[in-house]
Amino acid sequence: MIPLLLFLQIDSLSLNEAIDIAFSQSPTYYESKIALDQSRILFYQSLSNLLPTVSVTADYTKSEYSGVTTSGYTGFASLTVPLFDVDVISSILIAGRQAKGTTIQHKANISYLILQLKTAYYSLINTQNLLASSEITIERAQENLKLVETKYELGSASRFEMLQAEVFYLRSLQDRTRAKTQKISAQEQLKSILGLRNDIYPTDTLIAPDNTEFPPLDSLISILQEVNYNIQIAQEMRNIAKLELVSSYLALLPKVSFFYGYSVTSDSLIFDFEYYRDNAVKNYGISVSFPIFEIKSVIFNYLNARKDLQLKEFEKQRTTLEAEKSLRTTYYTLQESYDNLHFAKKSLEAASEAATIAKEQYALGIISFLDFLDAEEGLYEAKVSYTSALSDFHIQRANFSYVLGALTFSKEK
Repeated sequence: MIPLLLFLQIDSLSLNEAIDIAFSQSPTYYESKIALDQSRILFYQSLSNLLPTVSVTADYTKSEYSGVTTSGYTGFASLTVPLFDVDVISSILIAGRQAKGTTIQHKANISYLILQLKTAYYSLINTQNLLASSEITIERAQENLKLVETKYELGSASRFEMLQAEVFYLRSLQDRTRAKTQKISAQEQLKSILGLRNDIYPTDTLIAPDNTEFPPLDSLISILQEVNYNIQIAQEMRNIAKLELVSSYLALLPKVSFFYGYSVTSDSLIFDFEYYRDNAVKNYGISVSFPIFEIKSVIFNYLNARKDLQLKEFEKQRTTLEAEKSLRTTYYTLQESYDNLHFAKKSLEAASEAATIAKEQYALGIISFLDFLDAEEGLYEAKVSYTSALSDFHIQRANFSYVLGALTFSKEK
């Protein structure tokens, strides 16, 4: 379906379709995915150190002694298998942890991509609604201006009333210009996220929520470490630092490996299979290497690894505190946006009724034109307030889900 939409040069997109496109051609998504693939390659590369190592070397030696010069060729072919090597074991464990951390980072990148996408999509809907409201307001303001100009010419309206009508009309034009600019900004933001060049027109509409119950904040904080991606990444970095500390401590242990190979010496480069078969020397055994002369490096590596672990401990604490602060902030901001939406809805209902009554009373001559104009302005401002409050609520709810690690591709589908 996605290739067909792209071929037809997309004009209209639902939020789910936008998410599909983001996961099919967004540069941000593929950057994260490639980083994940690289971490897996590094893990398998570390596992390959357990495999036998085959080496083949050839030497040409020329010697002089007491005026006699001799020369010869020596060939070596050997196979080495590590039996116990702290460096190999630790590299596998660390690479595994790094791959796990990159997997979490990939999920975090996906979550942030969806957050950006939702924010831009909701903002685009909001600007379209604001633009539509401004167009309607301009029509009504223009009608009112023509009406009061006619009355002014007939002497039944004051110049002050005419100027007020003109101010309202010009202000509505300014609001339309501002809405157009905001729409372009939201449009470009959404296009850059999706990697598209064509203009996008959202087909979804923002729906006001029913009665919403917010869970206790303490219950959310108690599960934050299990669901927040930033905390999980900091935890993995701490685990890696622990492994590096243990590895640096165990670096004093010997390295044990098994070797098996052949060597042969000849005074000619001419290949003679029977000669090599009869004169090849078989070499095999166990090699044990003690890092006696590397004691200084081992000590400094240990000290550095210990400090790095302490650093990662404090980084995890800082990340946890920042995540808790972010949760509290988004929690109360979401509550505020919900309350604002409720109040804006009530205000819009009241302003609509007031504008209807004012129109009827103005037609009967009960109220002045200025009173009628105030009611019109109040209705327009109430519409703008409600539209913005509805968009803000959906954006804040997306932010809240992001902090709790709830923005995933599977959950959005």
